[in-house]
Parts: sequence; C-alpha cells; structure tokens
Amino acid sequence: MIHFYEFVENNPLFRQFSVSDVLFTAYDCPIEGSPVDYWVNKNYFCYVFVGGGRWKTPNEEYVLKAGDAAFLKKGAHRVYKILNGDFCALLIFVPDEFIASVMKNDCSINIDTDKIQDTDSVIPLSLDQTLTDYFKTLLNYFSLSKPPSKSLLKIKFKELIINIVTGGLNSKATNYFKETCFDGKKSLKPIMEEHYLFNLKLKEFAKLSGRSLATFNRDFLKLYKTTPGKWLKKKRLEYGRFLLETTDLNINEIALDIGFENTSHFIKSFKEYYNNPPLKFKNRLKERELLQQS
Repeated sequence: MIHFYEFVENNPLFRQFSVSDVLFTAYDCPIEGSPVDYWVNKNYFCYVFVGGGRWKTPNEEYVLKAGDAAFLKKGAHRVYKILNGDFCALLIFVPDEFIASVMKNDCSINIDTDKIQDTDSVIPLSLDQTLTDYFKTLLNYFSLSKPPSKSLLKIKFKELIINIVTGGLNSKATNYFKETCFDGKKSLKPIMEEHYLFNLKLKEFAKLSGRSLATFNRDFLKLYKTTPGKWLKKKRLEYGRFLLETTDLNINEIALDIGFENTSHFIKSFKEYYNNPPLKFKNRLKERELLQQS
C-alpha cells in the first residue's frame, strides 16, 4: 500500500512548503489505475482544482470535483479516478497535535467529550466565500518569486482550522478537531469500522488507536468478544455478501474491494462461511429473483 505522505514529501516534482509539522503542497499527478489504496499517517485537507476523484468508505462514497474540498483523516483510503486527464489538488497535511494546539489556544469554543460523535474517514467541507478565497490564496503562493515566510504560513494554517470551526458550516470536521484535543487511546469501534476493508496489519490498527499491539488485542477482545483476525474476516465476508447481493461487480473486483490479498483466498473463505463459493451464491440469488418474477 502506498504511503501517501512519504510519497509526496520526498518527491521533488511537487511544489511544497512546510512549517511546524504541517506540509502544504500542490499535488499534480494522474491517478494511476483505479482504485488506488493508500495509507497516510497525517490528516490532510484536499482542495481539488483540476479533475476529480471518488473516495469509498464502508459507509459512503464521496465525489470531489474541481472547486470541492474535504478533510481526510489519517489512516487508509481508497480513491477512484472519475474524470479523464490529470487529478490536481492542493493538499495540506496536518497532524492531530497541530489541530489540537489551535483548538486549545486559538478557538474559543467549549470542548465537551460527551458531545463528540464518530465521523467517517472522509469529511466533505462546505465552502463559503471565505474558505474558497482561502484555498485560492494558498494556490497563489506557488506563483511567487520566493516562498512566503514560515511565520506567515503558520498563521495561514491556523487560519484554516479557525475558519472551519467558527464558520458554523462544518460540524463534522469540527467534531473531529475536538477529538484531537484528548490524548491517549481512541475508541476502537470507529477505527475498525472505517478500516476493516483495507489489508492493514494489526500493528497498524493498533497505531491508529493509540495503543501498543498487546493493549490493542486485549481491548479488542474485551469489546468484541473475539480476536481481531476473526472479526476482520467475518466483517469482510459479510460485506462481500452484500456486494454480491446488491451490485454487478465480478468476483475479482469484490475480493479487491473487501481487502483480500487474492481472489482464491476470498473464494475459499466465502465457501467456508456461507457453504457456497461466491459465484454459485450469486447465481442462486439470480435464480430466486427469476422465480419471484415469474
């Protein structure tokens, strides 16, 4: 799986500025293949100015076209190319620590843990004129003869967080920003529900939750009454069945979509769980539909 942040940070082809662990870059690159799974160890804002992409999570699909923006949480993501040509976007990578610092020191809002709700891994942003002008201003920095000062960049990055929190249009993003203010272990349930379709190692799930691998396994067993491996396999197969029942995807596409390393492994596991290989399962569904229609 591509480590997206490292790919961008170490690529001299991308124009970029950085300050205080925040990386700001103009990402100008075609999406090679579709879909593409990638891993990112920092949250990032994405403002699309050419082309578009479709991000898929277990719960939803999000389409971003030119003029759209979203906040993407650290972790694994899956993106599909939706338009021919290049995909060009302004990306601002921000760690939880930077967001928490701005929330605590620069945003005069109440941070109540009881009112924090779970959010999806992709959070579309509603753009008013202030936010639209903000992203356009950042894009203009790349046309300057010399880069802006680091002190100005730091102010601009803080400005983005403050605008979103105080603008009143992006409660889901604000909700996640509040969550960053609380150190320590994160709730396992939203992390597992957001990422179970990705072929991640258990240590990567543990890292996302702020736990050691041993603590992750112990807390997981307490929450789900089973092991992570068994839970992941069950969730993926259940979602595979859902795709067989509701889509026209072929077996290879479904195996890829639900995080299996290869199709043969998916077929074998599905047969063990549902007593039929996936193709036979799908054919029987079609037969029942035809009988109901006759």
